Amino acid sequence: MRDLRVLLVTFILLAACSSAGAETAVTPLPTSSEPLPGLVFTSERDDNWEIYRMDVDGSNVVRLTDTEISEGGASWSPDGRSLAFWSRRDGNADIFVMGADGSNPLNIAPDPKDNGVEEFYTRWHPDGETIAFFSNRFSNEGYSCVVHRVGFMPLNGGTQGMEPLQGRIGNQETLDWSPDGESLAFSSKSCGGAGVNLQLFLWQRADDSVTQLTRDEFINAGPAFSHDGRFLAYHSFRDGNSEIILLNLASGEAVNLTNHPAKDSHPTWSPDDSQIAFVTDRDGNDEIYVMNVDGTNPQNLTNHPARDFEPQWSPIP
Repeated sequence: MRDLRVLLVTFILLAACSSAGAETAVTPLPTSSEPLPGLVFTSERDDNWEIYRMDVDGSNVVRLTDTEISEGGASWSPDGRSLAFWSRRDGNADIFVMGADGSNPLNIAPDPKDNGVEEFYTRWHPDGETIAFFSNRFSNEGYSCVVHRVGFMPLNGGTQGMEPLQGRIGNQETLDWSPDGESLAFSSKSCGGAGVNLQLFLWQRADDSVTQLTRDEFINAGPAFSHDGRFLAYHSFRDGNSEIILLNLASGEAVNLTNHPAKDSHPTWSPDDSQIAFVTDRDGNDEIYVMNVDGTNPQNLTNHPARDFEPQWSPIP
């Protein structure tokens, strides 16, 4: 009888451990079999927004998503094996992760279908454990102009793990992590006053403080850190069109890299910081171009009659 009781207690303990393990099990994120180089981008070339990848010279274009609903805004994991993106395939815009080859798309932050809560502009933290985004999910904290706020989510935290960036700073949208992951640049529209007044701000992770990076009369958005952390590229609407601006974070010097009558926007850096890819309509519709970091030698990579936009350069050379 004693042996039976011992076996029974042992069985119960094992079952409890097994149950606890099942409750804390982490769903593995989709990955490609190896890290992939190149650029991902969003395109309308198949009649709706879909995500594509291409080599850095514009060749070998591969379609990564294939649905009848819009999806886009892909960003790379630090190891170059996964992509985070938003998709409406389950109703509203949720955050998905798929392999960098387009395999096994997984909704990691599902919401009730058509509840009106949406997430966009995913950016992977350099430690690979958190995604930043902007969303209409969070309270506007008394600001009538606020629709979107920057949020953070652990990769396995789901919607319950989402938290907003604190601080009462107007409507927040485009964003990017610093290479060390200790700060995050984002664009924000102040409430009140005349005009749009869209400026860039920097959130410091250590003390949860926010400082203003740009102070001018222009509309500034789309921040992108260089990999060495010395520069911030962004687009700025001025003189009737948008330009790619390079900001030296140490000196505060800002240089217009494109200086072109077309609309140039959404910069993204090559892994060695020698080139910047960006979106421009200088050929009649949105195309993805690449230029040297000093603005010289701009070249059309996509050269397609449909709109191509939202480029993100892989961290893999």
